[in-house]
Amino acid sequence: MEITAYLRPLMRWWRLVVVVTMLAVVASGVSAMFQPEVYVSRTTLVIGTTILNPNPDAGQIYIAQQLAQIYADMAKREPIQQATMEALGIDWLPQYQSRAVPNTQMVEISVTDTNPKRAQLIADELARQLIKQSPAIGDTETGIRQEFIRQQLSSLQTQIQETERQIEELQTSLIGLNSASQIANIESQIKDQTEKLNKLRESYASFLANSQEGALNILSVVEPANLPTRSVGTNKFLIIGLAGLVGFSLGAGAAYLLDFLDRTIKTTSDVERIFGLPVIGYITELMDKENNATYVAKNPASILAENFRLLRSNIEFFQISRPVRTILVTSPSQGNGKTTVAANLALSIAQGEQEVVLVDADLRRPAIHKALDMAKEPGLSDLIRNRADFDEVIRNWYGSNMKVITAGNIPQNITEVVGSKRIGSILSDLREKFEIVIVDAPPLIIADSYNLASRVDGVILVMEPGKTSEEQARTIKEQLDRSNAHLLGIVFNKISERSASSYYDYQYRSLYSPKYYGDYVSKKEKEEPAAGSRSEKLVSFFEHGDVPPEVAEGIESAITAIKTQPRTVIERLRKIRKNGKNGRKGKA
Repeated sequence: MEITAYLRPLMRWWRLVVVVTMLAVVASGVSAMFQPEVYVSRTTLVIGTTILNPNPDAGQIYIAQQLAQIYADMAKREPIQQATMEALGIDWLPQYQSRAVPNTQMVEISVTDTNPKRAQLIADELARQLIKQSPAIGDTETGIRQEFIRQQLSSLQTQIQETERQIEELQTSLIGLNSASQIANIESQIKDQTEKLNKLRESYASFLANSQEGALNILSVVEPANLPTRSVGTNKFLIIGLAGLVGFSLGAGAAYLLDFLDRTIKTTSDVERIFGLPVIGYITELMDKENNATYVAKNPASILAENFRLLRSNIEFFQISRPVRTILVTSPSQGNGKTTVAANLALSIAQGEQEVVLVDADLRRPAIHKALDMAKEPGLSDLIRNRADFDEVIRNWYGSNMKVITAGNIPQNITEVVGSKRIGSILSDLREKFEIVIVDAPPLIIADSYNLASRVDGVILVMEPGKTSEEQARTIKEQLDRSNAHLLGIVFNKISERSASSYYDYQYRSLYSPKYYGDYVSKKEKEEPAAGSRSEKLVSFFEHGDVPPEVAEGIESAITAIKTQPRTVIERLRKIRKNGKNGRKGKA
């Protein structure tokens, strides 16, 4: 399968994809435009003082890491939040996070706010309130005890230094002494001072172990909250780009979904896939809606006449392998334009100087006599019931070599008449009399068509793209196969520039290219948007670009107002200014 088959839904519904993408881009752009700048302030706390210890203990490090997890969780609790709001005199807190830095004994608090200064203050206060939950200095019992320990440590440190100085002086005084009693006395003093020093050191070590400097469960700030100068967050252009990508994905998904739900025959690839046959004719949509059955005769140099000449040429190619002289023209349902195709095809063959007869075999809803402005009787039904002979029913159409057999007097038992053996013999006789016999048959929803299809050399199926479901097409193919009918191919009828562009079938889209047909290309006429419900109008806009009249009028009125309103305002200002000047002159 060609890649165009996969891209066809996107090309068909490109307006929907563009609209959804633009809506996503505009919505994200507006949202990003009004989204305030946010700033993040961070502060970091450390558990204990093992980081300052040159020989830290592994157990202490492990305990500190566990405490960091506990303090990080405590910072998110209501007591810390309430204390922070009371301390700052606010009634709410912005979004913040508290986490233990992995594999460390540190706690990081980050506050996100639209005001950078407020983010810094809140981060500092959160850290301060968290420190108060640890054995820190303050007005708590633990804080008072820590202050006493520090005082004792300071005093002991002074005594230790004084004792060490005294010991050093005593040891110095021993030099030069000769008296044994004096030496013994000084040594005794040195011993007493040494014992005092040891006791002081023991006391100092005991107090130090219970002080803040030696404590493990203690919090201190190692990184104060910073004042952020740059906003954080995702780049706005990136957000808009991602939104556009999401919108395009949604639009493309909707396009493929709509194409999947629309299971109709639209392109040549659909015909080849279901019928296994080519499209042998592409008939463009008629610009002149009146007398469309005789359009080829009245406009031989038009693009439509060229379409039928191409169809006639394709039919002639079938005669190389087997004779194809009786051709049945039918359609899946009413309204596909089979009568118009049959009449114009017969006229095109007649213009090629071939003997051709057009037979109206649609006895339920005969249309040939109206299309060609001829009398309906006598005709085929009279010939079948032996109420008329060939000479009576075969008539010339005005100013051409084409012969016509109209429907005739319609009987009540139509199915029995059409299904009789007599119709087969009539078609055989016509085959001997004329080079080509074109039979306008009922649509294939009527059983008469299958009876007729089994009695002709070939069948041409006229279809309008996008009107016949695949299920109906498969049923038609099965029925024709059971009838031993020889289906020559499919003719796409009513191909407009709009449908060609919508379905992106390049094999018939080229009908509108001057590269191929030059002056044959007819000018595009303004098409009236199809009436219907709002949903139908919306689908028509996305598929074909049809703007509803009321919307077009509203847009035109808005554009006119934009153009004329400034001029009106300027003219009013000029009149007011002129009247003001005249008023001043009058007073003078």
